[in-house]
Amino acid sequence: MKGPAMNRFIPVLAAVLAMACGGSSNPARPAIGATQIDRMGRAGVNTALTDPFGVIPGITSDEAKDQYNAATDPAQWASKFKARIATHLAIYDFVSQCQGKQLAAGSTVAAGRYDALAGVLADDQLYVRTSSSTCGLYLAAEADATGLTTNNGDCGGRTPTEDTIKETFSLLFLGKPTGITDGLPVGASGLGTDDDGNGVNATTFPFLGAPN
Repeated sequence: MKGPAMNRFIPVLAAVLAMACGGSSNPARPAIGATQIDRMGRAGVNTALTDPFGVIPGITSDEAKDQYNAATDPAQWASKFKARIATHLAIYDFVSQCQGKQLAAGSTVAAGRYDALAGVLADDQLYVRTSSSTCGLYLAAEADATGLTTNNGDCGGRTPTEDTIKETFSLLFLGKPTGITDGLPVGASGLGTDDDGNGVNATTFPFLGAPN
């Protein structure tokens, strides 16, 4: 390449290299707005329980999810979302034909039957026992609080190797952390696992498997 074409090419190449190497041509970082756009405590709660079937009057399913994600004050979570979650807990309990087996469901068909679990799920935070180094039960602190277990001693929260979606749907349909399957691997504990064999782990930071 010679002559005028080369003269035009060199400045363009210089600009590209400057941008690629973090030079002054890089655009400024986008500003973070005041509106919270997402939150994730317990996997699947928003997708499965705030309004997946579009039954909440006056809003769409996507609008319901957006409202949930934008809620920044934990003190208001129960008042805003407990009733919606209870409605969908009732739907899952009914369609599974296991009415009353759902975790923490009331023993009789009456108003408020699903309020206990709805209240726990509306408080969408992970609770962890920092005094425990045993971490094998998803949501262990909540399991004790709802009567699923008694003083299980587990640290709670969730580890990278747990299939939290499988466990969540098992609790919603069957009232226990196992039973609903999706054909994916099951861990040694009998619970779900996100381990696809590429080395993901819960002990070595950053807890990632080998790249595919």
